[in-house]
Amino acid sequence: MPHALVIGIDCYSGKRIPSLKFAVNDAEEISQRLDSAGFDVVTLTNEAATRENIHTELELRLNDRIADEDDPVLIYWSGHGMSDLRENAANDPARSTFLLPYDADINQPLSTALPVQHVWALLDRLRTRRLLVMLDTCFSGAFVDDGRGFELGTRGGSGPLTDDFLQIEGRGRVVVAACGPNEVARESARHGHGNFTHSLLSVLDRGVDTGDRRARITSLMSDVRAEVVRLTGGDQTPSLHMDGTGPDWTIPLPAPAPYQPPMPSWAFVGTSGGVGKTTLAMMTAELLAESGNNVLYLDADIEHHGGTSEWCQRAMVELGQVRTFADHVAAFSRAKSRTPARNLTDRLLNVTPAYLRRHGCGEIYLLPAARVSDRIFVFDLVAEIKERRANTTCRQILDAAFERGIKQGATCVVIDCGAQFDPLVVNALAAAHHPFVVAAARAGAKDQREKILSNCSQLVEEFSPMRVETVVNRVPSREAMLQHWGEAYYGGGYYHWLPFDRELFKDWEEGRPNFELGYDELSQSWHEILVASDRNSCNGLHRNMLPDEWDRFSKWALWLVNNRGWADVERDTLSRTVRRSYFAAALYVAGAGVGLASVLLHLPADGPEDDASFLPQWLAITLLCLFGLGLAANVVARWLLRRRRKVLDELRKHLGSKDDLRGWFAVPADEGPWWKVWKSSRRAAIEWLHSRVVRARSNQLPAGELHGAAR
Repeated sequence: MPHALVIGIDCYSGKRIPSLKFAVNDAEEISQRLDSAGFDVVTLTNEAATRENIHTELELRLNDRIADEDDPVLIYWSGHGMSDLRENAANDPARSTFLLPYDADINQPLSTALPVQHVWALLDRLRTRRLLVMLDTCFSGAFVDDGRGFELGTRGGSGPLTDDFLQIEGRGRVVVAACGPNEVARESARHGHGNFTHSLLSVLDRGVDTGDRRARITSLMSDVRAEVVRLTGGDQTPSLHMDGTGPDWTIPLPAPAPYQPPMPSWAFVGTSGGVGKTTLAMMTAELLAESGNNVLYLDADIEHHGGTSEWCQRAMVELGQVRTFADHVAAFSRAKSRTPARNLTDRLLNVTPAYLRRHGCGEIYLLPAARVSDRIFVFDLVAEIKERRANTTCRQILDAAFERGIKQGATCVVIDCGAQFDPLVVNALAAAHHPFVVAAARAGAKDQREKILSNCSQLVEEFSPMRVETVVNRVPSREAMLQHWGEAYYGGGYYHWLPFDRELFKDWEEGRPNFELGYDELSQSWHEILVASDRNSCNGLHRNMLPDEWDRFSKWALWLVNNRGWADVERDTLSRTVRRSYFAAALYVAGAGVGLASVLLHLPADGPEDDASFLPQWLAITLLCLFGLGLAANVVARWLLRRRRKVLDELRKHLGSKDDLRGWFAVPADEGPWWKVWKSSRRAAIEWLHSRVVRARSNQLPAGELHGAAR
């Protein structure tokens, strides 16, 4: 049975030893992987990782657990290393290099730390002929903000690094240090691990992906070294040492962690063309940006690239020499683009709509699918989809795309997937935090959905179909939905549907001219689906990344909190207008009464000599009609004014704070006192308030400043 001792130390008792961020996280992740691979694991972190505990574990307890000298033993240490480079340390028998336990005192390293030579002596006492030691620490090199080591005195030199690692055979000792003798082992805030440990975990995952659940030590450590060099751009090169003979030996590999993008992700695939997949993906990107997130829009549909065309047309930008997603795929393909790679730039296209820019929201960065001029190149790429893309390759392609977004400041990603049987699509859909299948209410759509999920299950071992949300889009009627999908699919659960109505897309297609007035029917429905997806797939983890209506109202409504007197003045104005309307009503009644009286006096007359009317009939009828209509209009106007006054009365009660005002706006359409006043037209109240606030603000500001004040 293989055994492992895993040590991770973030915080030290010594005040002069700086804390790390991810060493314990490294140790815990490695422990979980080794445990899943069948190792007998002992883990020591922070306060438990004292010099005494580590020494006892290495000298006594680990030996007690080793039953067979051919049992592999793995020692992993993540924490600080120290090199004493002062001149008087040159003759130190411990060679002035130390591993620091939790209770180390850098003023007394020989008695409180673990000199490297002492550690090697302990390792030599282990009753195993197969020992692998991995150290994610610094042995020499200056300590920096995210480094794992520091020096005492001035930097010293070192001899040339010898690496006969690849000659290892059979049994013996393999030691892998995270960096060279004059390098710093760095941590990565983006990955939440040290660079060495992140590379180790990545290599372990790739080893399982090939179907081989055991790995040869030589190949495994060689791949880890290459991955660290690639990840750090050559700034960190692991040191490798071996001492062994005989045939190469293997260790069991752990089950891989589920692959996921390095940031919150939403992925969309359609059961066929024309189902509105790209439209919903673009709406999702805009909603995320509305909430202040910078969004990477990855158009992975290299065959049709509808998202690329739509974004570029709306933002009026050209692709130019931007590296496309097809170029990323080509790096792992026989097909080659006509555009030389050296002429391409990794800059993403900023396609943020004008209304989001105007209000200071987040930005949307487009990684385009392909260039129109690369049709033959794209055809060749699509032709070899099934035969040449393993899951490992697909994930490397996706990671390269995600990396570009992260470098430009993206905090989340929306993936517009292509052909449903493309392994890239399968991996994107299986990995996304929020996967969506977009279908239509027509024959065969349900079967196509099942094929997509079945294909994902076959290609990705950890894929769970229950995580996937199904959106039946552009449904012409409830009957059509029931006919093609059945009662079980009609609303609720992981199935959603959107009606087919061109008017619903009008506001979105016109660039959201009514953005400040809250959600239109389409935005409201899609927002509810995204919130439900987050609740179903991630237990509400990303709810804060999605906006609510207050995010739109707050662009102008916060002015009310800082101008509380406006509501009082506006209400007084409305009250005066209502009072005046009564006087106007009296005039209308009088005028209509005069006309009506003249008409009534005329009716019983048998002739002109008996006619007691005092106005010509045409004039009396005209007066009656005009003043009657005026009276009716007066009644309607006064009713409208009183409704508006009720809204203002409610508004005045909630101007005490931003939170109070937000709660007032957030009342659902069918609840709350002020919504009931406007129950027949919810948006009418918002439109009226908005128009009055905009007018009031424009009266306060000099010309030309209103646009900026909306931010």
